Amino acid sequence: MNSLENSPEDEIDLIELLKSLWSGKKLIIKITSFFAILGIVVSLFSPIVYTASSTFIPQSSQAGSGSSSLSGVASLVGINLGGAISGAEIPPAIYPQILESVPYKRELLEVSLNSSKEDSSILLKDYLLNESSSPDFFGLIKNYTIMLPFTILNAIRGDKERSSAGSYSAMSVTLDEDDLFKTLEDILSLSVNVKDGFVSLSAEMDDPIICALVAKEAQEILQKSVINYKIKSASEVLVFNQKQLNLKKVEFDSLQNKLALFKDSNLNIIDSRFENRLSGLEAEFSLVSSVYQELAKQLEQSKLQVSKDTPIFSVIKPVTIPNKRSAPKRTQMVIVFLFIGIVLGSGYVLLKAPFKRILQEIKS
Repeated sequence: MNSLENSPEDEIDLIELLKSLWSGKKLIIKITSFFAILGIVVSLFSPIVYTASSTFIPQSSQAGSGSSSLSGVASLVGINLGGAISGAEIPPAIYPQILESVPYKRELLEVSLNSSKEDSSILLKDYLLNESSSPDFFGLIKNYTIMLPFTILNAIRGDKERSSAGSYSAMSVTLDEDDLFKTLEDILSLSVNVKDGFVSLSAEMDDPIICALVAKEAQEILQKSVINYKIKSASEVLVFNQKQLNLKKVEFDSLQNKLALFKDSNLNIIDSRFENRLSGLEAEFSLVSSVYQELAKQLEQSKLQVSKDTPIFSVIKPVTIPNKRSAPKRTQMVIVFLFIGIVLGSGYVLLKAPFKRILQEIKS
């Protein structure tokens, strides 16, 4: 029974702990004050970040009454959309993959922005390059203290690779581009609510106007990419039908002029050869005319199919210029540092005596 009972030495004496904390209160206050001051400094020197976001719902124009209304309009001109092939759908869960694609990032980097600090427009890639070249206090300290060996290696290796990169094709990405792409990944964030079917796109930057412009352009490019993919097959059919109709129109006009010229030049001539030639030209013109009309119908059908396949985006929350910063949250940062200081100070006071005893026993 005695072996199952806790010995007095194994029990935690709360009174002794409180006494230890009280006796070391000056040290705890010093450590806590140091971390509180450190939290204030970090919060003051942390970069200001603004967040601009938008929320939209992707919808297909094929569903419901939209499809039936298009079919009704097509039936009035003698066009049947029953056998039309619709484009492939892009589920919203694939949207993050579009944001990570190289063509999307390149197109976004080429957009023109108007900075709140300057009236002149600037490309997004140039703006990011200017921001990356500006001095960063904490970044400089980190790069030239803890990360100094990696900074030297990157400087030696990076200059050689960047200089040897030269021109690049659509399939290759230079190191400068890769740095810009990583910056874009830090700026943009996309969340998809599969259950409710809405998509939220946000951008985080230090300038509220630039932040809003980037979020808006990112949303428009994303929607344009989805639309282009959705109507790709229908657009190709439309271009093909337009080209065939243009060619057939040239033949139709030429044959129509040829038939009219033949009739005008043989007004007072009536014989078998004239009748045979006239019948042949009229039959040829009738055939070309029917083909031309069929191509015109197919062209209108292709236009309706493109309109039918074009997805619609219902914007629930449009992009607005943020008035308040989203980071840093200085009060929370100071409270966190203050809590860390209290924990570390109290832990040091409570563990100092046991550690000393352990060290003495080891030395003895």
